[in-house]
Amino acid sequence: MNPEFLFLAVVFFVAGIVPELIGFGVASILMATIPFVIPVPVAIPLVAIMSTIATGIVALQTKTRETIEHVAPLLIGSILGVVLGMFFLEAIINGHVVRMFLAIFLMSYSLFGMLLKHHIWPTGKIAGAFTGLAGGFFGASFNIHGPLVGLYSSSNGKLSKAQTKNLIATYMFFTGLFTVVGHTASNRITNDVLMYGLLGLPFILLGLAVGNKIFGRISAVWIKRGIYFVVFFAGVTLLLL
Repeated sequence: MNPEFLFLAVVFFVAGIVPELIGFGVASILMATIPFVIPVPVAIPLVAIMSTIATGIVALQTKTRETIEHVAPLLIGSILGVVLGMFFLEAIINGHVVRMFLAIFLMSYSLFGMLLKHHIWPTGKIAGAFTGLAGGFFGASFNIHGPLVGLYSSSNGKLSKAQTKNLIATYMFFTGLFTVVGHTASNRITNDVLMYGLLGLPFILLGLAVGNKIFGRISAVWIKRGIYFVVFFAGVTLLLL
């Protein structure tokens, strides 16, 4: 068996499991791994497509009544964020500095949340809009928007583990759609992107099925720990990009 195919199959499978547990993580895992075998200009739109498909399925399966109330401010902010991120991706002005700043922030806050068990991230509507703005910007430019929303949602002690997952997945799906449209308008969806997408999709779907079975067996505490771990992992990924 082709080693590259086996590597991609395993990575896509693992990337499919994670969003069924915490609502995001596809981009964090794929952007940390597939650039070893796929060129970055192909990987960025590919990951956006895979993340959108996976989180759309998760959001549809886990939908709750409170979703719209919590996700609306995030989506409003993310629309502007995606537009700004697309312009930034074209210009790449001080991209290294921005990545380093975001990476250090994500790693620091995730460690803070895991070790001190105390949250300072605000969860009101205004905070949601600003979180969505930042998430849309970093999602369009670096495929990293889930971690910020993960921090936002995990800081809301009123949400159950299903509500937390659904809030994140719903936001990720709609923001992912905005991002994919942006990549399409910028002619980044090439034949190579579609080919790798068809290759990875069955393994993403298999991972989602496995993750769905696992979700019901783990507690909300472990869900939040998982969110912080993936956020930390995303920060490390940004340092290595």
